[in-house]
Amino acid sequence: MPAQMLTKQRAESPASGRRRRMFPLIPRAEPGASGVRLPALFLIVGLLAGPVGTHVYWALGGTWGLHQSTSTGIRVVAAVVIVLLIAAVLVVLARIGVWEQAFVSDRVIRFFAWALAAVFLVEAVASFTWSMEYEWWLYGPVSLVIALLAFVVAASGGAWRIHRPHGTLTSQSAGDRRA
Repeated sequence: MPAQMLTKQRAESPASGRRRRMFPLIPRAEPGASGVRLPALFLIVGLLAGPVGTHVYWALGGTWGLHQSTSTGIRVVAAVVIVLLIAAVLVVLARIGVWEQAFVSDRVIRFFAWALAAVFLVEAVASFTWSMEYEWWLYGPVSLVIALLAFVVAASGGAWRIHRPHGTLTSQSAGDRRA
């Protein structure tokens, strides 16, 4: 019997009264993160279609949207921005619980999710205040939508917690009760 069929049969066979998951290594999202999945999907698609696509175009030598011809410096900066935007996509995936990793704490993921929202909000404000026409009608609105979606994703999962909640403390210690 082929290994794939054997794996499928094992996954479908009832083990201890319930069905096993077909793909046990795919992490499940936290229960509170399910409501933010659609905004996160729009954010990821927006990042990949907008800024990542534009910077890939510039890294490959495109000149639309630039005030000058593409130089080596512009290509290098575009490549660095591409890497940062891919890291931003990973932060979004980690924030909603789709990508679980062991090297970065949840607090750092939350920080970078808020930083992503702040960076795109600053980009939107800067784009709307520049006098260049195409920055206003393209970069400004796109950056504003990405910033709003990033705020929704960053705010998901509850408030910032500096300390984990502790158990309740009694008003008297064991030594005080004897007296």
